[in-house]
Amino acid sequence: MMSELIPDDVRKFILENIDSVAELEALLLLRRSSDQAWSIENASKRLYVSESTAAHVLNRLSAAGLSTRIDDLYRYQPRTRETGHLVDRLAETYDRYLIPVTNLIHEKPSRIQNFADAFRIRKDK
Repeated sequence: MMSELIPDDVRKFILENIDSVAELEALLLLRRSSDQAWSIENASKRLYVSESTAAHVLNRLSAAGLSTRIDDLYRYQPRTRETGHLVDRLAETYDRYLIPVTNLIHEKPSRIQNFADAFRIRKDK
C-alpha cells in the first residue's frame, strides 16, 4: 500500500493537524520563506486559492501553533522545536511521496463531518 511510505510520526502529524492540501501547501510555503511575513492576499496568489480559502488555512495554521499572526501578516513559527522537525520531515515526505500524502489528506474524515456526526441521533437496533 502506498500510504505505508509515509513515516508513522508524519502520518500522525498530518492526521492531527492538516485538514486539506491547501493547508499543507500553505504550511510549506510559510516554512520555505520563514524570513517573510505573508498577507492573505499574497498567500492566496501564491497558493492559487481564493482569499477566503487563504484566510481560513492561515488562521488554522496559526491556531494549531504552526505559525504566528501579527496584525494581518502570517509567518512560519512552530510552537516547539519538535514540531519544527516534524514539519521538516513532512516537507521531505511530501517531496518524495506527493500522491500518498495527498491521498492520506483526502481520505481523512473532515472536522466538520466529525462535528456533525457528534450530534447525529442514532436509533438503537
